[in-house]
Amino acid sequence: MDFRHFRFVMVILIVVLTIGVGCVTAAGVGRGLPQEVRLDPDTSSNETEYGRSVAIDGNLVAVGMGGDGAIGSVYVYQRMGSSYVLDEKLVFPEEVPCACLEAEDPDNAFGKCPEFGRTVAIQGNTIFVGARFAPVGDISAGAVYVFRNYEDSWQYNGEKIISPDPVGGDNFGRALAIQGDLLVVTARKNDAEKGAAYAFKNTSDGWINTATLVASDSVDGDYFGQSIALKGETLVIGARNAGPDGAGALYLYRKSGNDWIEVTKVTPEDGEPDEQYGFCIAVTGNTIAVGARRDNLTATKAGAVYVYTLNGNSVELVTILTAGDAKKGDEFGQSVAFAGDILAIGAWKDDEGKGSIYLFRQIDSQWVQIDKIQASDGKPGAGKIPGDEFGYSLAALGNRLVTGAHKADFVYKDAGAAYVIPVRL
Repeated sequence: MDFRHFRFVMVILIVVLTIGVGCVTAAGVGRGLPQEVRLDPDTSSNETEYGRSVAIDGNLVAVGMGGDGAIGSVYVYQRMGSSYVLDEKLVFPEEVPCACLEAEDPDNAFGKCPEFGRTVAIQGNTIFVGARFAPVGDISAGAVYVFRNYEDSWQYNGEKIISPDPVGGDNFGRALAIQGDLLVVTARKNDAEKGAAYAFKNTSDGWINTATLVASDSVDGDYFGQSIALKGETLVIGARNAGPDGAGALYLYRKSGNDWIEVTKVTPEDGEPDEQYGFCIAVTGNTIAVGARRDNLTATKAGAVYVYTLNGNSVELVTILTAGDAKKGDEFGQSVAFAGDILAIGAWKDDEGKGSIYLFRQIDSQWVQIDKIQASDGKPGAGKIPGDEFGYSLAALGNRLVTGAHKADFVYKDAGAAYVIPVRL
């Protein structure tokens, strides 16, 4: 199939604005709560991978369609009762690079197309969209685009945030975190894949770069900036390939004026190469959860999540969580998020790629698995055909989880889906 054809000549579907409502099963979680909601793109093409990223704030949900080699887009939904109504579709706001338009298939498009929506964050009436291969001049260095809501319309007015030292292929915008007027953006492939993070402050003169963060002991290939979490004056950055054994590492920073000071580095004691500790991070209060999606503690690449307590400038290990039904290749720890006192953990490869989310709660000082969620319409993989990969991305607010199943079918294969799931707190 001509890649240009299915990229731009999409099948237009007549959809009810409540988007597809679908049930998600979770023993003991859903009883007495509103029905869970499945969200689908209003248009679909082969391998669009809607659900690569998700975000939630207030009554807004954003779902990114920024798969490998995609131009990308972001769907914004407004909560209305127990339904979610498509508010607007955000599209790449600049001219698409010629190299992207001329690509014959997704493999050839990789690194040439912006992947707008690979990451997304919401704060109030502002949406931040990462595009890790967005053009900066003639190079695909990556950027973050800022959309603001004016008179019930999402508008882009030229707020494009770029690295102070853009280099092609840096992956600027691979991860981002917003808090007030502070935005932190990572570029995990900066400087021979050592990685870097950049702090920006929103001022009357626009977004000003106030600090550049690199690991004090960085080496080539660390991928510092794979993940990021920001809470108050604490910044946590994951480097999935760092450490003496390549298992990954966590770096903790504290804010001091406009500077961020590296105060400690944490690595898993039982670390092995390619465990990808630091692939994802979530923080609530003084608790930090770190995903190691290829950890071998229970089975090869079954995955694990390390839970820590932050005590001043020290990070103390509380426990290592694994799935109660862990199996080889599940990659438990692909995604993590806190919903109140519940820790949600995505295992996108579980059940032959159907994907699952595991819920844990601290009971009598012990973290206990209290449930497992799967999409009731989810499909496992078969041979070389992937499953839906429910749990690939994850965000939470209050008692609501939002997750992406970026390989779910919708008209075409791998079009993707997202789910909004209420949980009992």
